[in-house]
Amino acid sequence: MTRFACAAATMVIVGIVTRKNALAFEAAQLWSDDQFSLASRRLNWYIRHSRLGRFGYKNSVSPLFDPTTGMDSLAVAKIEDWLKPRSGTRDKLALLYVLARKLQDAQDVKVQNNLIADFEQVASSLRCALPAFTSMPIKNAINPAYFTVKDAQSALSALDRNLTMPWYIISGTFLGAVREGTFLSHDYDIDIGIHAENFDEVTFLKVLDRSPDLTLVNTSAYRHMSEVDGLLIDVTLPALYRVLHVSGVGIDVFIHHLDGNIRWHGSAKHRWDNSNFDLASYTIDSFPVRGPADANSYLTENYGDWRTPVTEFDCSTGTPNVLFNRNLSAISETLRVAILSQNQSAAMTAQFILKHEGYLPDCGGFIIPWARNL
Repeated sequence: MTRFACAAATMVIVGIVTRKNALAFEAAQLWSDDQFSLASRRLNWYIRHSRLGRFGYKNSVSPLFDPTTGMDSLAVAKIEDWLKPRSGTRDKLALLYVLARKLQDAQDVKVQNNLIADFEQVASSLRCALPAFTSMPIKNAINPAYFTVKDAQSALSALDRNLTMPWYIISGTFLGAVREGTFLSHDYDIDIGIHAENFDEVTFLKVLDRSPDLTLVNTSAYRHMSEVDGLLIDVTLPALYRVLHVSGVGIDVFIHHLDGNIRWHGSAKHRWDNSNFDLASYTIDSFPVRGPADANSYLTENYGDWRTPVTEFDCSTGTPNVLFNRNLSAISETLRVAILSQNQSAAMTAQFILKHEGYLPDCGGFIIPWARNL
């Protein structure tokens, strides 16, 4: 199908599903604007939230997707109008994304307070849908590596060949280099860091676009609501770029920001803090790389007893230095996973995070703890 045929089909389908011409046009326009990935995900989301789709997909969880991604304020208002009268669990979860987006866009304290109250009310109504867990979350069992050492070296070589910005290995990749001299036997990607002061996104994306070996898969910006004179401001910073090497090896490139004496990296959901560090030379399976100079300090902050190998690990619960962003879109996603995921480990971990961070108080309901202190 041509993009125009896809646009026409999308307009018809979304129009039938929502009965909102503005939403049908917005979804179709994405095809005309060559935003094929977003267009297909938007269409898939509408189908899954249609009456027929809810029946066909009732035992599955849709891929991670914020339905307001790329929408203007008019489309956000229309999708809210469509979702509000609907009482299904999936519809309420989707409405939380909309309320989170409206909170990010709001420029008035009173409007923000009303949106926070609406978010808490909708989320509280979903608490009864949470599975009953009484134990700590089951950590993800560590599986064999997703790549060979040869492929990993090839990926690092391509990165070194194409990227002029100073980069270094971090997290699990650095742990493997220091503790074992090679990649961890269970690793599924390569973790790379770049200091924010050395990073230029335009140049970085051009490098990936020109490279025959490296492809950008997606990005995850750091998002955090900071309070200024009672108004919540949505702070967005470059954080994570997921890159795929031609061999199939994934490379997570984390931008490391300096905040006082803290060097941190993160994503839309997480932030990991480390003491600011200098860089030193290392090798990983004979390949020369750079990494934090004080390996013991860095790895202890990240893992605690890093010298002892583990058989289970989860980046959300297994890292002492993790923080969770004030990002209601990410909280909406965490609640969705806690309720709908067929993966018990993922559902338990999501529910544990919500309880640990104060969103699910013992007295019941759902609150946004950091908004209560404004």
